[in-house]
Amino acid sequence: MVADEPSAEAFKVIDVDDQRGQGILVLRAFQRGEILFRMNGQLTKQMTLHSLQVGPELHLDDPWFAGKTLHSCDPNSELEVETLLFTAVRDILPGELLTMDYDHTEDVLFRAFECHCGGPSCRGYVGGRKVSVPAASNK
Repeated sequence: MVADEPSAEAFKVIDVDDQRGQGILVLRAFQRGEILFRMNGQLTKQMTLHSLQVGPELHLDDPWFAGKTLHSCDPNSELEVETLLFTAVRDILPGELLTMDYDHTEDVLFRAFECHCGGPSCRGYVGGRKVSVPAASNK
């Protein structure tokens, strides 16, 4: 087992719905600040649907696990790109879906989208930190 590898006792990849596809179901409680897992994958210069940006024009592609973390404008986790560690930004209860804010790691998303996360800070559009929110999507 790799240190900080995601475990089957803590997480399960599930089919969420037709719009969001697959996501990660949290199976045990985590406290704010707790390390959830270390991201693994294939380092590439190509952006994919399941990659996360870890440097300028450098992406870590993980279509099996971390790449299935869903977006929320008010996420329950974040990725520290220098260490590749996912950490809880608030307490997470069993039964929650694992979320992160895609705009925090990506300059430009592989596929931008209108956000309907329902969070109090929902921006209405997610395209990456270098992408302006279209006027029609502003909330």
